[in-house]
Amino acid sequence: MPTKLYKEARVCECGYTTLHPGNWCTHKKSCKSVTTGDKERIASLEKDKEQLREQLVAKDEQMAVKDQQLAAKDRQIEQLIKRPRTVTNNTTNKFVVETNVNLFGKETIEHISSEQIQALLADPVNAVPQFIKLKHKRAPGGVNQNVRIPSQKRAIYQVVVKGEGDGKEWESKAKGEILEQLYDDNSGHLEAEADERTRVGSQFLEHQDLVRSSAGGEDGGRRYKEQLDKIHNVMV
Repeated sequence: MPTKLYKEARVCECGYTTLHPGNWCTHKKSCKSVTTGDKERIASLEKDKEQLREQLVAKDEQMAVKDQQLAAKDRQIEQLIKRPRTVTNNTTNKFVVETNVNLFGKETIEHISSEQIQALLADPVNAVPQFIKLKHKRAPGGVNQNVRIPSQKRAIYQVVVKGEGDGKEWESKAKGEILEQLYDDNSGHLEAEADERTRVGSQFLEHQDLVRSSAGGEDGGRRYKEQLDKIHNVMV
């Protein structure tokens, strides 16, 4: 790359003239017309300039390394979420699903009585999370234990899905996706059970209207997030 020249020629006290920055710098260091103090100041400025250049180069290298690290973590997260489902016949393997366990979204609720549901409706704030707990954690034989949290450090849930043939397998899903599905499916069931002509049913339905408005952005989503947090706590 050609050296960039001065727009106007530099003229020394000794009469030396040049447009070339390198020639000017060399001359100033050796010219007898330049005082010792000037020479020292020039040398100090040159040193400062070099140190600044080195600092900028080091900072650029650090930023490049951090960008590479962030990109690598993004790829790891994407791979974890999209990780292929694992199927195995080894009964000791953690990916095996017992044949009696229902698919996620296909749970039985025969063990939950109408009296229990009415009791849940009387506590609108906790009704949906507690109904989910009854459904998934209290079903006889663990037939509805089709949701699990493999690690508290990762925003990942695993749910039972249909595998090859008649098999079943665990599939990793984003935490938020599963919590939202749990809320939508189970709140809808309770709403169908609520009788708006009764005080209990009316209060529950009013609360549900507030939560759904919150899910749409009202109150900053606070009520909706509280419901999802409560569901997560009963699934842990």
